[in-house]
Amino acid sequence: MCRKHHESDGSSSVEKAFRLPKNIVPTNYVIELTPDLEKFTFSGTVAIEVDVLSPAAEVKINAKELEISEFYAVNAGETRHNGVVSIDHDTEIATISFQGKLGAGKWVLHCTFTGILNDKLKGFYRSIWTDAQGKKHTIATTQFESTDARRAFPCFDEPEFKATFDVTLIVPAELTALSNGAITSTTPVDGGKKRVTYERTMKMSTYLVCFCIGEFVSSQPVLVNGIEVRIWAVPGREHMMSFPLAAAAYATDHYEKYFEIPYPGGKKIDHIAIPDFASGAMENLGLITYRETSLLLDEKTATHAERNRVAVVVLHELAHMWFGDLVTMSWWNGLWLNESFATFMENLCLSHWKPEWHIWDEFGLSRAAASRVDALRSTHPIESPVNHPDDAQELFDVISYEKGCSVLYQLHQFIGAENFRRGISAYLKKHSYGNTETHDLWDALEEACKQADPVHPIPVRKIMDAWVFTAGHPVVEVATSDMAGFVKLSQRPFKFLPDGATTLWPVPITMRVKGKDGVSEKKFLLEEAEQTVYVGEDYDWVVVNSGGSGFYRVSYDKALAAKLAAKVQENLSAIERFNLVNDSWACVKAGLIPTTDYLEMVKLFASEEDPNVWAILLGSLSTLHSLVKDETGNPYRSNLQQIVRDLVSPTLNRLTFSPAEGESVHTRQLRGTLMGTLGTIGEDAAVQAKAVELFNSWKADKQSVDANIVPAIVSILAYKGDQSRYDEFHNISRTATSPQEVQRFLFALARFRDEKLLDSTIAKCLTDDVRTQDAPSLFATVLMNEVAAANAWKFLKDNWQTMVARYPENGVVRMVGAVTGLDTPELEAEVKDFFAKNPVKAGEMATAQALEQLRINVAMRERETGRLQAHLLKAVAPAAVPVAAGAPGSDKK
Repeated sequence: MCRKHHESDGSSSVEKAFRLPKNIVPTNYVIELTPDLEKFTFSGTVAIEVDVLSPAAEVKINAKELEISEFYAVNAGETRHNGVVSIDHDTEIATISFQGKLGAGKWVLHCTFTGILNDKLKGFYRSIWTDAQGKKHTIATTQFESTDARRAFPCFDEPEFKATFDVTLIVPAELTALSNGAITSTTPVDGGKKRVTYERTMKMSTYLVCFCIGEFVSSQPVLVNGIEVRIWAVPGREHMMSFPLAAAAYATDHYEKYFEIPYPGGKKIDHIAIPDFASGAMENLGLITYRETSLLLDEKTATHAERNRVAVVVLHELAHMWFGDLVTMSWWNGLWLNESFATFMENLCLSHWKPEWHIWDEFGLSRAAASRVDALRSTHPIESPVNHPDDAQELFDVISYEKGCSVLYQLHQFIGAENFRRGISAYLKKHSYGNTETHDLWDALEEACKQADPVHPIPVRKIMDAWVFTAGHPVVEVATSDMAGFVKLSQRPFKFLPDGATTLWPVPITMRVKGKDGVSEKKFLLEEAEQTVYVGEDYDWVVVNSGGSGFYRVSYDKALAAKLAAKVQENLSAIERFNLVNDSWACVKAGLIPTTDYLEMVKLFASEEDPNVWAILLGSLSTLHSLVKDETGNPYRSNLQQIVRDLVSPTLNRLTFSPAEGESVHTRQLRGTLMGTLGTIGEDAAVQAKAVELFNSWKADKQSVDANIVPAIVSILAYKGDQSRYDEFHNISRTATSPQEVQRFLFALARFRDEKLLDSTIAKCLTDDVRTQDAPSLFATVLMNEVAAANAWKFLKDNWQTMVARYPENGVVRMVGAVTGLDTPELEAEVKDFFAKNPVKAGEMATAQALEQLRINVAMRERETGRLQAHLLKAVAPAAVPVAAGAPGSDKK
């Protein structure tokens, strides 16, 4: 929660100051805009049809960075009232005062205005791209969520003020101009321009309006249940459109059937890639905008992770057409429901489209990221108050997206898939074209459960209110009971830095028990601090959070843990093994388990084959790697590198560097993950040499090397790279045609280990060499590099105001999160002092979370480094692992 806007005294007056009165309600907008792509300006008019509910001498409307030259109101009797405009730049509200009153009834508000096509990637903004001949081209496009439609035209810029929109764009005749609706007419006008008009939209919120003007090309349209679907991009990207088109077609059809509601937005859905885009994508009705890496994909060279990324983003945005666009939250405190539900649906839909991808297992990584933030004192409830526009921006985080999705999936698995689907469908049908509060959804789901089983109704609203309005999550401790055939479950809040809270949650428990009669499963709510549960006498083992869908951690007593660990691959599914490792690592960070015990547990997973389990294992080993360095006579880091090699090499040896015929996408993915670790923190010379060989093959023929190991190859070569390699990667990042390749080689510039080369990367972050959409993330990557951290931190302090002025606001917030790597007491003190003096706009909560994570990291370094060093000196390297044909160190292929 942002204390700045949530102080107990006067918070309601703060909210009131930034909210519009409800005595005047818009019903339709007629918008005409003329952008000038050379001067980076635009002019426009808007006529807003409104219902005046009670006589008013003034109108309040949102406007920002607009020059309003005329404003008047006309009613059906052609009575005209000229208005005097005054704008409060703090509240972003224009007050239009009239000499007489507007009587109750229907009026039309007319406004003429001008504005700028800004370079901040929000509102009506400009994006620049360069063609193959080096010529620069300008695009005019929009990003209005959450409160930036007011930068493009005066409007009632709150989600509850839904209306229809009639849009006209006057643009150069040679350009493509798209908006939410299908084009209804195109007519030439003077000056080499054309006037393009579009179908009236459905009733929707202002933040969903969109315009895109520029040189675009499209895929061939496909019809999905009568809806025309296309992919758009700048020229030269045509070969990257087939995969997203297939994803869009599948999802559109799937959602119509799942929700039992036809697509509500008209005749077409355009998906368009914008070269400069601050977020991943935006669910504008009928015209979904994307960052290029989130939509375009070269299927010949794409990794599984890149395919997955494009798929989930397309599926996410299309889910919003129903959940968010058709039915919308009343105010931004309900933002989480839009985003959580779309995140849930992207995974659910993908699990149907590509079941072999096992997407819910992969979602474990996202759930783990959310649980890390949610274990902070500075976390926030999924639904939080929003009194100020900045508050809404702060809620676009892993709590609103991934934790929200997690608790929805937890409920979905607890009440059953069909009950969940029927409740969602009923909710959308009941509230179509309207606005809702969170409880409306819970009531619909509870009613669906009651209809399915009137005798045993599930208290959905009670369960979900507790999870949505309460920050944090529990750890469920499982212990043997004194009574034969029973286990004891208890719950308490899990925090990295305990705060004494005694919160209780209604925890949906799914428990799997292996007894003398086989394996059984039971579901129940754990609502008390402790509960004793009968599992049957002579049981072998118990798994709590069976299936891994619960958003809670599990801790077993030694006896129960030993039974599971005895056959961990056999007893636990992939996602259950993932949760076991993730929960154990969280306990290390919380100081509940020493690193030495954790390293012993890691050995249980030497034969692991799931890439997600390996990802959490190797991520934790990378953190331990950062805690130690070699000292004279004490090879701490070298010994840890040997432990990494001993753990990882056997599996990579089994896999070799070349995929086998019929190999799963997860095995291909795992090969790259293991290779990347061995070649970097494992310092495996054979793997490093192989990376050079494979990279040379890739440069000659990109399809000669499996795409899934290319990121690992690039990472290894950067890790060991010199000036020549740095220049090579920089050149590839500037000339690559695939958006993913551009990103891969650009971000590799932050992973070199030479201080001077990294200084060069730091400097690039304030040049036109790096797009402003990418620069904050690139800088954050450098800041997390132990070689560059001190220099990068100094650069940030010296150039803070320049960076804030240059980068998108959400990029600055993401960049600040990287200070968690400055984990020494001296740097921690500097960081705290700096941000106390330099608050981050729309980032107060993110800053507090970064500072708390930094405190946790510093405490872990101070607590664990000594004992880890002692353990590493005692560690004895085992005999070398035999090398398989085609594997590290082998001459055979």
